[in-house]
Amino acid sequence: MTEPWCVLLASREDPHLPGIKAQGGDAAQQPALKRRDPLTATLRRAAAVTSLDRIGAVIAAPADDWRQSSLRELGIRNLFIQPKHQGTAYEVLLALLMLESRVSPSTAVLFLPADYVVNDEEVMTNSLMSMAEWIVDEPGPVYLLGAVPQGPHDQLGYIVPWHDAMLMPTGVYEFVERPDVHRARRLINAGSLWNTFIFGSSVASLIQLFRPGFDAAIADLREALRPEQTELDLVRAYARLTPIDFSQDVLARQTDNLRVLRLLRCGWWPLKSPTRTRPTSPAVPDRC
Repeated sequence: MTEPWCVLLASREDPHLPGIKAQGGDAAQQPALKRRDPLTATLRRAAAVTSLDRIGAVIAAPADDWRQSSLRELGIRNLFIQPKHQGTAYEVLLALLMLESRVSPSTAVLFLPADYVVNDEEVMTNSLMSMAEWIVDEPGPVYLLGAVPQGPHDQLGYIVPWHDAMLMPTGVYEFVERPDVHRARRLINAGSLWNTFIFGSSVASLIQLFRPGFDAAIADLREALRPEQTELDLVRAYARLTPIDFSQDVLARQTDNLRVLRLLRCGWWPLKSPTRTRPTSPAVPDRC
């Protein structure tokens, strides 16, 4: 199997870890945080799945010293720099358009955000490798990694699967982004999973998610990314964009094209904290 690409979504990561502090937990209690910062941990996670030269990262300009230090192992060609952050949809789309001239349309690409911690890296690595294998076997759908909820959380998306499959990808009945606490409880009772925002598919299938609604933006960005263009052309193209959320405005509207894989318990924990209630689980993620 050809090695997949992994793209780190680093534009939104906060080096001050507000989510962990908001939960009331001591960062020193978090095993994953004690070892390294979340962005560096995500890079190491990707390196367990693929070669370093097949890892990219989306960052927003100007890249601060903290991000540059965390990503120093990546070549400059694998840093996909946005003039500014214009929502997660364009974060994903920019990476895809910068990769499409370098790889085959059938190449598997996994997107890894840097806004969560993991306690058991082996379980996470196995899940990512399994996702890459499913993409190769059936490259049409977009695969999402769903975690078993630890309680109602109104800052996360919820994936409602058609079936309660443990090791097989299953279709998505509904995708609900940031429900209130009461609806979150109902979704959990219906067997919903937290959206980890870890997802992947072939380059072609991921770009197809944006068609036809983003055709004008795709054409504009492709023109700005041509070799003869300058950084100013991309700045101008980004200035014409309206911020778009990938989960709410892209994924939630195309559930027929989605499949969800259940993430086995590995202490996955978001850095975002709920706004209206605390999770029912302890601040320290439980081990698998």
